[in-house]
Amino acid sequence: MKKLVRICALFNASMIAAFLVPGVLPLLGITVPPSPFWLWLPALLALFSVLVLWVSASDLRRYGTFPYWSAISRLAFFFLTFALDFPATAGRIVVLIALVDLVLGVACLRGLPRATGRTPLQLLLHRGAG
Repeated sequence: MKKLVRICALFNASMIAAFLVPGVLPLLGITVPPSPFWLWLPALLALFSVLVLWVSASDLRRYGTFPYWSAISRLAFFFLTFALDFPATAGRIVVLIALVDLVLGVACLRGLPRATGRTPLQLLLHRGAG
């Protein structure tokens, strides 16, 4: 499970690279926003997620709540991608990103309770950590 949480962190890190390395967004079929603000904001948000997931992986029994909530946000992104038709405005690559998030999210939601010895509700509420 520790490896899976780190894979989630690395997947988020790839999003940082996509936003900050010149030329990557156009290669992915995404229009570069007119202001650097819209490149840096999502990159910095992703950086926070990377750091939290990476640290959480070092002690899942204590910090399992963070990757559990991250898994829920991955599922939310998956559903919002199609409900709000992100591929039409952000590019078709968003479908691939959403599918990877679906797989990672479901794997974490299923695996974290077993790995931490806590119920999903305990993980959601950060209870029973020891």
